[in-house]
Amino acid sequence: MNPLRDVRAVCFDWGGTLMSERGPEDIPMGNWPEVEAIEGALECLEALAGRLPLAIATNASVSRRPMIELALSRVGFDGYFSHVFCFTELGFRKSQPGFWRAVERDLGVPLENVAMIGDSYEQDAVYPRQFGVQGVWFNHRSSVERGDVRVPVVDELPRFASWVNGAA
Repeated sequence: MNPLRDVRAVCFDWGGTLMSERGPEDIPMGNWPEVEAIEGALECLEALAGRLPLAIATNASVSRRPMIELALSRVGFDGYFSHVFCFTELGFRKSQPGFWRAVERDLGVPLENVAMIGDSYEQDAVYPRQFGVQGVWFNHRSSVERGDVRVPVVDELPRFASWVNGAA
């Protein structure tokens, strides 16, 4: 059963969802000696590309937009995203209404038609849902039990893409 409906734009968390966070925590990811994509991320992006707007939505506090874009380009993800929404530019986190007001304004899509996926249960699924976003928890590590059965969960990014494509 597809938990998504009428999706017109997708926001992806960045670190831990599209790209591995294994690296120095005190320098921007774009400057890390090595960067790595999360398994299934490229397949997911290819399945969604050109069908609807794709955006990055991140609470990253060390990397600014140019470093985020550099890191994305280092794994071949630079051409997929029309927008990058980041804490370092907006001054708001995904738990705050100002973040989602910027997403709605810049994407030109009502929040109820935006799907958000990320590896933080609270920041990427629970909080966005409080603002009307269709938050999905990416529990690819399968290390934590899901707390709220009303929050959709996937353990593979390509499954999320199939949900979006079935709801677009």
